[in-house]
Amino acid sequence: MKKLIIAFAAISLMMSCKSAQSTSGTQKIAEQEKTSIENFTENNTWELVSYQGQAPSEVGFVKRIPTLIINENENKIGGNSGCNSFGGQVDIDGDIITFSKIFSTKMFCQGVPEHEYFMLLQQPLKFKTKGDILQFIKDGDVILEFKMRKNE
Repeated sequence: MKKLIIAFAAISLMMSCKSAQSTSGTQKIAEQEKTSIENFTENNTWELVSYQGQAPSEVGFVKRIPTLIINENENKIGGNSGCNSFGGQVDIDGDIITFSKIFSTKMFCQGVPEHEYFMLLQQPLKFKTKGDILQFIKDGDVILEFKMRKNE
């Protein structure tokens, strides 16, 4: 009888530990999502690593890699399009991000797909973050992918 009680106690203890691990995992996911939204500040620059599935240099971003700074607190964006500096406004609603009122400097940019880049940014896009990676998704496909670089 003692062995039965000890076995029951051991099983109960293992199950409670497993339940605590599950809760801990859920908390980690929630904290990661919270942290990713908190990364939308003027202190972080997102560098383009993939443009419609290709490396930036493969599509014409050869002199400079496009960057994006999202400041959710002030609803502003900024960055570089691979040639020109730009700014504008941002609206984040759940997992949808919309950039608007984009303006830029007007330097001549031979071969840089700057216009196409701005066209992609100026439509509502689903976004997803995974650690220091930010993805913009359209029709189920990742069309832009950025990696975070902390500003100093």
